[in-house]
Amino acid sequence: MFKKTIKFLGLRLSIIIFVIILLVLAIVLGLMVGYGFLGGGNPSNIFNHDLWNEVMTKLSPGK
Repeated sequence: MFKKTIKFLGLRLSIIIFVIILLVLAIVLGLMVGYGFLGGGNPSNIFNHDLWNEVMTKLSPGK
């Protein structure tokens, strides 16, 4: 019984980790497609810290 429980929990945990990895990949690919191909920028720029500072500055409320 204990082995079945451990196997079941291990399977569920591996499915959750797999879904999280797929979610992160979907977000990164979506950002690359949106910024690079639809926005006309370089797709690898989504990993640039300065780009995200600029985006956060534009989204922050005015002072």
